[in-house]
Amino acid sequence: MIFAGSMLGLAISRPWLGLGLSPFAPVAKLQDEGALWLTAVEGPAARAGIPPEPARILSIAPLGPGAAGGAVLLTGADIMEEPDVLPSHAGMAAYFARQNQLAGLMAEPVELHIAALEEAGSDTPPPTAVYRITPERRRPLTSLPAAFWMQIGVGLSGFWIGVWIWTLRRGDWAARFLAVAGTGLMASAFPAAVYSTRELALPDPLFWALSSLNATGSLTFGVGMIGLFLIYPRRLVRNQFLFVPALVLGLWRLADMLEWIDGPALGRHLAILTAMGAIIVLVGLQFRATKGDPRDRAALTWLGLAVIIGAGAFVTTVILPVALGVSAVVSQGQAFLFFLLIYGGMALGVARYRLFQLDEWAFRILFYVTGVLLLLVLDAILIVTVIDERAPAFALSLLVVALLWLPLRDMLGRLVLRRREPQRGALFRQVMDVALTPPGHDQRAIWAALLEGLFQPLTLSPLENATQSSITDEGAGLVVGGVGGLPAYRLDFADQGRKLFAPADVALADELRAMLTNALESRAAYEKGVAEERLRIARDIHDNIGVQLMGALHSLEPRRKDQLIRETLTDLRDIVNNASNPELSFDEMLADLRAQISEHVFAAGMRMEWVVEGGDSVILPLANAHTLRSVVREAVQNALKHADAGLVRIVIRQGDDAIFARVEDDGKGFDISADYRGNGLENMRARIIALGGDLSMISGAGGTRIEARFPFGAERRRR
Repeated sequence: MIFAGSMLGLAISRPWLGLGLSPFAPVAKLQDEGALWLTAVEGPAARAGIPPEPARILSIAPLGPGAAGGAVLLTGADIMEEPDVLPSHAGMAAYFARQNQLAGLMAEPVELHIAALEEAGSDTPPPTAVYRITPERRRPLTSLPAAFWMQIGVGLSGFWIGVWIWTLRRGDWAARFLAVAGTGLMASAFPAAVYSTRELALPDPLFWALSSLNATGSLTFGVGMIGLFLIYPRRLVRNQFLFVPALVLGLWRLADMLEWIDGPALGRHLAILTAMGAIIVLVGLQFRATKGDPRDRAALTWLGLAVIIGAGAFVTTVILPVALGVSAVVSQGQAFLFFLLIYGGMALGVARYRLFQLDEWAFRILFYVTGVLLLLVLDAILIVTVIDERAPAFALSLLVVALLWLPLRDMLGRLVLRRREPQRGALFRQVMDVALTPPGHDQRAIWAALLEGLFQPLTLSPLENATQSSITDEGAGLVVGGVGGLPAYRLDFADQGRKLFAPADVALADELRAMLTNALESRAAYEKGVAEERLRIARDIHDNIGVQLMGALHSLEPRRKDQLIRETLTDLRDIVNNASNPELSFDEMLADLRAQISEHVFAAGMRMEWVVEGGDSVILPLANAHTLRSVVREAVQNALKHADAGLVRIVIRQGDDAIFARVEDDGKGFDISADYRGNGLENMRARIIALGGDLSMISGAGGTRIEARFPFGAERRRR
């Protein structure tokens, strides 16, 4: 930024006449080789009364009693962009001397001789006029043409991107050479921005220094690029040979500065053409060396193509024509834009192919640094041009950066760092297809097809004992860990070899594995629930339906047979209700149970008392509800079968954390120690204990009382 600021300071520190000048005639038929044409006026020229119409500038002369020398004829060569197009060092020295003379004239008031355009078909010479112009001491910032800002922007971009990569990989020789090339581009573009967009002239020492720095920067760029392709992506030479390009081009540049070489064509242009030829040869050698390695070939293709197109376009349109003795195809200021192809392509190559092993975090650093630099530049511009006070200028700069740069940064981030995001809905369906496929060959094939369709690798092969996802071989491979009995896989060269794997791919692979793990666990839990429900139904049928049907089959009393059949139908209905309505609430379950019990009691000619205490509307787990039904039914059935009772009293109480059930009758009682294992009470006790409860029983001449207590269970919830 200091270097760019110094170049800007040099550009605006010169006296300014307010003239727009061109070596090309505004009308094609008025072409006069060597003439200097006026194309626009502003500032001092406009105040001097010079009309804004196109005209030919003839000469410039000093004013005032102290003015020395006469008028100086002006030609189109006086505003040539690049003086090294001259054939010899002597010609360049003479040109710098003439520029020094013109720069001295521009420092004081001058007379400008201007001829109007010739009228079509006229044989008389066009009229001439003399205008006196008092130049301004400084050139305004707004008068700098677009070519100046383009060259400054190209130099900054090349330097920033080159040094950006070097600061992140300081020990890497490839990154070092890239930083050298970026520095050389800046050293070449910055001086050219000053002298190629001058109004008319620059003083000799300054012009010579800027031109010399431009030539040195051009060869420095060549040194950096040659060194880069000597070792990237494959090392072609040992370290001691990496300095050969710098030595050769450095001596070449020294010989040119000492004028040991006959003219700029050999001293500058041939050196640049030689460097460009060496770059092309090295790219070809690297292309052969990377055969069979898609990763290195992708990096070389992207970077090498960008350098050959960008630098080659500049050399072809500017350097080569001049070396052949003809005019440049395009303006030098415009041709510098070709270098943006190199560094823009390089930045995109980092995003797409992870050139120099840099990833998304490197771009985030660059975006933040760029925002800070924009803030500083805008603040400086506002202070110089519009706002004198620092605080308001900084506040306005901060507002502009926040409103413009931050949204632009996000947009650039999405464009540069974009990755193909899979459709989460489709991805979930594919994972479920894998999870729901029975284990075996088909499940493995579907899982492999999912990975192949998502990452599109060149090869996919199973691995042993890989439980984690990771990147291997600097991005060439991706390992997807095994999950749920499925093997791990290694994927090589993503997107059919067109890119490398990145950390985002590891995150996507881990997300897939997590989704598949959850799906497989859900399937296992479902299958376990189905098996447990089948077991419950089988146990209930075995314990209740089978026994009761067997009793009805062997019963000789019609009344007893009918009673057993009714009990069997009731139990069967209970089993069906458990399977089809597992969400039956506590009060609904008690109502259903009361209907079943009362049917049996009234059929036996007995009375029943039914008492429920604390009946909140809650939902019990299936096991707890079924246990309560079984205990009450078993106790009532025992009273009906054995007690000869006239009354059965059933009390069910819902506590804070447990259920209490009591069934008592007024029958004859029985000897617990003698009949305990023969009346089904063992099954009753086993059910209660399995739930963490307890069962007590008292029987005597006044009747029998059975009490049970067990907890609600973990799944209890209010309805």
